[in-house]
Amino acid sequence: MKENKRKRFRDLGFTIGDLETGKRNSISDVPGVKVGYCTIIKGNGKLIPGEGPIRTGVTVIMPHEGNIYREKVQASSFILNGYGKTTGLVQVKELGNIESYIGLTNTLNVPLVTDALIDYHIKENPNIWSWF
Repeated sequence: MKENKRKRFRDLGFTIGDLETGKRNSISDVPGVKVGYCTIIKGNGKLIPGEGPIRTGVTVIMPHEGNIYREKVQASSFILNGYGKTTGLVQVKELGNIESYIGLTNTLNVPLVTDALIDYHIKENPNIWSWF
């Protein structure tokens, strides 16, 4: 396995804020926050759309262990370059909160990940659609 020699931001002498880092210097150091991921790598060679090779994945962040739809959390956003596709930033901008897990994936899989998160939250909260 190739060792990552790239230095982290703090290794270069920079800090953000004035709080100490956690044990692992990771988002999962925050009590209640959970992070899961899945990476798919299949095949080699030149890309042939619809055939491969495949290089994709998804990371999902759970801001706390409770029901995020019922126990919303404050949120903000920052757009670095504007090339990515997003779902939910209008709510963050307008209301300052989120009510779903956070899914990170490649541009073309944003709709798929959004659908999966919606399905999960509807099963967890069947009354989401009660106003129809």
